[in-house]
Amino acid sequence: MSDHRELAERWFSRGWAGGDTGFAEEVFAEDFVLNGKKVGPAGPRRSVAAVHSAFSDIGVELDLILTDGPYVVTHYTTTARHTGPFRGVPASGRSITATGIVIWEIGDGKVVQDWNVFDTAGLVAQITAGHEDGGPGEG
Repeated sequence: MSDHRELAERWFSRGWAGGDTGFAEEVFAEDFVLNGKKVGPAGPRRSVAAVHSAFSDIGVELDLILTDGPYVVTHYTTTARHTGPFRGVPASGRSITATGIVIWEIGDGKVVQDWNVFDTAGLVAQITAGHEDGGPGEG
């Protein structure tokens, strides 16, 4: 299933880290389901746009990619700088590192379903660390 691996590598580097979502229809099926909700290729486009509006210098390291039949599982580490509002927290300028796991089901060469877990709480803790009021501070 090297094609599954290549699909994940391409999306994470060019789409997620690079911000290029112009090829989302090549990766995600028209009826693509994200965490139980049908979103089509527009769903990943919105996710990438939201991340890139809040963070810059985004890097993604694919720590582990496993394939099994129609599934590809990816554990990744993201690094970035917090340069825009995120979850109500104004830009802090802080560097962050966060991890996630994504499970994709592939059908006819495209992602048809995605289940994922991302350490959003850990990320928010990094951009608000050291501030008792939970707000951002000097980065």
